[in-house]
Formats: sequence, structure tokens, C-alpha cells
Amino acid sequence: RRDWLSGRVAAKRALRRVLRERGERVPAYDAVDVWNDSNGAPRFAVEGRPGLAGQLNLSISHTEGAGLAAVADTTDAGTVGVDIERTTEVSMAAVRRVLAAGELARLDGDVAPPSAIALWTAKEAAMKAASATCTVLRHVELSWRDARCVGARITGAAVPPHAIVVRHHTVGPYTVAVAVYR
Repeated sequence: RRDWLSGRVAAKRALRRVLRERGERVPAYDAVDVWNDSNGAPRFAVEGRPGLAGQLNLSISHTEGAGLAAVADTTDAGTVGVDIERTTEVSMAAVRRVLAAGELARLDGDVAPPSAIALWTAKEAAMKAASATCTVLRHVELSWRDARCVGARITGAAVPPHAIVVRHHTVGPYTVAVAVYR
């Protein structure tokens, strides 16, 4: 329950921050309602602002008491996805189960891949950002130029090419990934 609550608080803070940055009226916390739709994706409503949910999109992740949320302007930036996990040793064998053929080939290439936990969080964030066209983790194919710079694309589906930019960081005891799908 604490995980879930921390995600909801992070979502409300993120929504309020975006509105403040846009120079718009910032609602009280209790004027922001956050829930999950039938597919589990977070949705929101702000009291007195019925069109806002069509302009902005929201992603939430939580783990072990920590919550993370991001908001993006749907028109200007695209859709956003986030993931947070406690930074722990994750076996590459476990991650290989969700890697696409191209990713598996890159693992043995000349460029050092991100850590297993960074790959996992990057795939999760990218799938959330592209949730309108992708619901299978293996259909998110990551690429990397080094251990820090990750890009993604959707495979296995008849979708037009879109750019997915993913950034991952270690924040305290957590690995965090944020993806934007344009």
C-alpha cells in the first residue's frame, strides 16, 4: 500500500509542477484524482479542468516504498513512461528472456551494454510510453551506444516508426528510467 501511495503522491506533485511551469492555476492536492484504467494505465482528472487529461499524459511506477511519476504534454513531447526498481543484482539470464534477437546480438558486441537492471527498467519505461501500440516487453527493442545512452523502437507490430528516447539513472538505492515516445 505504501508503494501505491507514493506513486499517487508523485503523480499529483508532477501534475502540479507541470501546471505551475505552464503558468496555469495549480490545483490543491485533493482536486487531483488519479486512478488506473481497465488496462492498468494511470489516468487523472483535475477538478474544474475537464480538457486537461487530453493535453497531458501521466506515467507512474513504484517499488519498495518509493514512487516515481512523469507528465508529458501529449502534443509537444509525446507520451511518457517511467520505471523504478531497487538497484539490485539482476541476472542477465533473467533479462535475456525478454530481450529481442537484435538486443541479444548487441550484448555480445563491442559496446558495453547497460547493466541488467538498467536494461529492465529501460524496457519497462519504453513499453509504458508506447502503450498505445505495444503491450509486449519483448516487442520493445533497445539499442545503446554506451552503457548510459539507450534508444528504443517497437518491433513485431505494424506501427509507423517512432522515436523512443530512454534515459536511466541511479538515484540513491534505485534505478530509474524515463522514456518519451514521439
